[in-house]
Amino acid sequence: MMFDLVVQNGLVVQTDGSRLANIGVSNGVIRAISSEPLEGHEMIDASGLVVMPGAVDMHVHFSEPGRTHWEGWWHGSRAAAAGGVTTVVEMPLNAIPATTSVAALQLKLEAANGQSFVDYALWGGLVDNNLTDLPALAASGIIGFKAFMVDIKDETFQFTQGKILEQGMLEIGSLGHFLAVHAEDSRLVWDCTEALQKVGRTDRAAWNEARSPAAELEAIRTALRQAKTTNCPLHVVHTSISEGIDEITKARASGQIVTVETCAHYLVFTDADLERLGPIAKCAPPLRDAKRQDGLWERVLNGSIDCITSDHSPCPTEDKTQGDDNIWLAWGGITGIQSLVVAVLSEGQKRGLSLERAATLLSTNPAKIAGLYPQKGAIQIGADADLILVNLTKPWTLEREMLHSKHKHSPYVGLEMQAFIELVLLRGKPVARGGQPQATPNGRWLRRSVMPKTQETAIEEGKKNSASRR
Repeated sequence: MMFDLVVQNGLVVQTDGSRLANIGVSNGVIRAISSEPLEGHEMIDASGLVVMPGAVDMHVHFSEPGRTHWEGWWHGSRAAAAGGVTTVVEMPLNAIPATTSVAALQLKLEAANGQSFVDYALWGGLVDNNLTDLPALAASGIIGFKAFMVDIKDETFQFTQGKILEQGMLEIGSLGHFLAVHAEDSRLVWDCTEALQKVGRTDRAAWNEARSPAAELEAIRTALRQAKTTNCPLHVVHTSISEGIDEITKARASGQIVTVETCAHYLVFTDADLERLGPIAKCAPPLRDAKRQDGLWERVLNGSIDCITSDHSPCPTEDKTQGDDNIWLAWGGITGIQSLVVAVLSEGQKRGLSLERAATLLSTNPAKIAGLYPQKGAIQIGADADLILVNLTKPWTLEREMLHSKHKHSPYVGLEMQAFIELVLLRGKPVARGGQPQATPNGRWLRRSVMPKTQETAIEEGKKNSASRR
């Protein structure tokens, strides 16, 4: 059989092991994986390289429409492609309007159409005044809903708490979806913030003190408790503390349906880097101490964490530098999508992270959580040929000029990497080569397909309990 494309002689990484193999691709789909030679109209020699599934980053902010000057689909997706992220799941904020209604969703789709270099799916938002919008949003093809448990002081995306959060969970579970939460306790965060500001604290350490591990842990416990009461499947985003992971692990052991992510920056940087680098390393929750970072790595390696994301949340450089002398004034977000894969692989080599586990965390599990598997997230017959060819023995340093985001700042600049992405294929076509995006935007919108069986079970139970409450 003659394939459109054959990627040959690479170490092919699958969830059950890695082996030297050849991959045959036709019409953008993987049609064969074989140790025997394959013939193709186009041949790519991957000798000496690792072939992994393209990453699925389920936590990105491209901020378009409304804040295109922050990033936009064009720049954000180019950075994704350069970094081996072939599918992004874009958050409902910081766009204006936020994706909290079908009308807003349509505006975002219009902004993304013809502008994205990678495939994309979309989150919907739960805020304090859109409960009646949830059914239509759920039917629109979004992968799930996102809510903030902490007040972010942004009127375009209000946080939810108490009864509103519980009502939202009840409705979302009954609609066959799940809720992702930014878990920081609003009262604890703002009481501490106001106390620090009252005594004149503007230093970088004050940011970490204001958003303590205790505030994150309390919110995780609250979210788990309410999700259990409402039978709503839950996803906890950007978890920075091992104590929070352990609470989630206990909840899962009791039968609760909950998944959890951490971010590459929590695995690479610590609170000492915020002191050293300044506002470009400011994020929420904040970077934690080295001991907690070690705890996160332990849970990455033992399987307690489901996926690793970038939480790519860029802004104009001046929105960072205005906080050089007053940390409260800086935007809190990390520019990181381009560094996600190489940073995890580079640091992971030092920590004993296997290639199979890396592929699970970066590709397979996020695709499953987002309802995009088996089309996305794995090298297997029938899946899209989203492939990254990685050189694991090519040290290099990220320089500012290499960034493809609109604004050229990132805490990863200056970091020496041990993994270099030589080629990125989206549906069998090159979208980046040697860190440089190729061709023209050809990304497709992906609607959620099916939910994992465990979530289906939870949703059916949620529907029954919801009906009994009504």
